[in-house]
Amino acid sequence: MLKSFSSLFLILITTTLDSQVTITSTDMPQTSHSYFSQNVLDFITIDLSLTGPNSTWDYSSLVGANLDTLYAAPVSSTPLAYQFYFNNVFLYPDYVANYAVPADDIGATGVSLSDRFEYFKSDANGHKIVGFGANVQGIPTSVRYAVIDKIYHFPMAYGDTGTSYGEYLLSIPTFGAYGQWITRTQNVDGWGTLLTPSGSYDCLRVKTVLELTDTIYADFAGFGSSFNRPTDTIFDWITNGEGIPVLTATSGDLGITSAKFKIGEINVINEQSRQPVKLFPNPANQILCIETDRDGFLTVYDLSGNLILQKRYTAFEKIDVSQLACGVYQLSLTDLNGEKVSRKISVIR
Repeated sequence: MLKSFSSLFLILITTTLDSQVTITSTDMPQTSHSYFSQNVLDFITIDLSLTGPNSTWDYSSLVGANLDTLYAAPVSSTPLAYQFYFNNVFLYPDYVANYAVPADDIGATGVSLSDRFEYFKSDANGHKIVGFGANVQGIPTSVRYAVIDKIYHFPMAYGDTGTSYGEYLLSIPTFGAYGQWITRTQNVDGWGTLLTPSGSYDCLRVKTVLELTDTIYADFAGFGSSFNRPTDTIFDWITNGEGIPVLTATSGDLGITSAKFKIGEINVINEQSRQPVKLFPNPANQILCIETDRDGFLTVYDLSGNLILQKRYTAFEKIDVSQLACGVYQLSLTDLNGEKVSRKISVIR
């Protein structure tokens, strides 16, 4: 009897341990893959205080709205000048990135960082931002972090805590310098089962307090200043093999400000798609006009699979193709309901 009880106890312990996932680099975005999420309308229904061991987070009734897409672009598909630090295994092995993602422009008084790509590296040690590329005052520039910003450490398991730091400082022609200090304080504070409209997942919950400080130095004034951005607390529910968090929520001083949950692959709709699309002129040499009856997200690839353009589109959109090489490209339009239609476009001179 005692032997049977001991065996049952061991089975229960083993089952509990098995349901706790461990996160590694294989669970991060994979190069050339697209990941789709829906932004949450009723994010105030998410209870961020619910966590701990063997939790059940039932958010299966969340209401999704517009689509959010993350495309893990090959580093080689980004502007050549941007790649200097991130595609150079001989000179900068610590900065060789796995993929790049289009990022928001940075604008401050006298500073313009546009057309940005952030570069990410995942290895046995963690998932990191190693730097970014941008047009700095109109000049294509590669910017590496002096201290690499580690988003997650690996392997990651329940109960892990820690603080990581990142920083960069960029000289800006005709202005001075701009930089940022980054602090992430992290606590893997829960494990259990997450339910979303997309399904059920065995997850870790990762709480990250993100603090950013911007610093600016103006040559013409002979002095600089720094200022803190509002602190965000980010809650990620992460599981094995999904690439991105299956649910993420961001909270500020006044509560949750945004949330989104991962959805599955989006099916490609052919020429009979319910999304009517007109392209003109096609072929184009300067401006390509896109006329449809809805808003969404578009991508343009060359025939080698390199990402050329990624942006939101409205019911009437214009794309500048004047800088593209002559040839054929693949245009994909994904509306806010997840319907996708693809077309071939041609650029001529």
